[in-house]
Amino acid sequence: MSCNSPIPDCIPCQDCPPSGVTYTLPTCPQGEKCEEVSKTDCVKYVGPNLPALDILNDDRLIKILTKLHKVVNTLKGQNAVGLQTYTATCTPPTGTTTPLVVRYLGLGPIYTSTAGATGSGTTITVGSTTGLSVGMTIEVISGVGAFATGTTITAVVNTTSFTVSAAPTTALSGGATIVKGTGTEHTIFEITVLPNAPQTFKAFATSAVKVSGTGTIV
Repeated sequence: MSCNSPIPDCIPCQDCPPSGVTYTLPTCPQGEKCEEVSKTDCVKYVGPNLPALDILNDDRLIKILTKLHKVVNTLKGQNAVGLQTYTATCTPPTGTTTPLVVRYLGLGPIYTSTAGATGSGTTITVGSTTGLSVGMTIEVISGVGAFATGTTITAVVNTTSFTVSAAPTTALSGGATIVKGTGTEHTIFEITVLPNAPQTFKAFATSAVKVSGTGTIV
């Protein structure tokens, strides 16, 4: 897409519209040749499935790049890029309430229970297990209870219970207790940070970028 192009962005991920329409693109300042920019959301891979890389025909470029990031990061071993905790703070210009939008690469998918999780052994009870999957790491993010670092889900038993690789180090007492499950895929997240409401998130080091708005990421 050339500079100042009138062609719409291709978001969400759909075949890039419109088709059969001719656009007259403006001349770039100082007569410089325009760079061609293709959004990763809009580019499809068309070719044979690549099972060793988990890449399939018709995958979007952004999906392919995140899969390759996971493969390369694993190959780096001790030199792999790790997750860090960041806090994003929105600081809009005086007189405005424009939010800060941040995009980053982290681990997913993410499951968050409703308040009321309970369990003292390897079986944990929650309001719903929808979204949980075997292999997710599990942690308590609110209320009473704690898991050892690296505890994982070993089975989703039914719609309200699952088992973990180790019993909680502190029993989950229900009430305000909320558990969070995190998958192992390298996933792109986008968060909206409102003024006076900083958000903390875990991202691969240096992957977080400001999409729009003003603020800090530290």
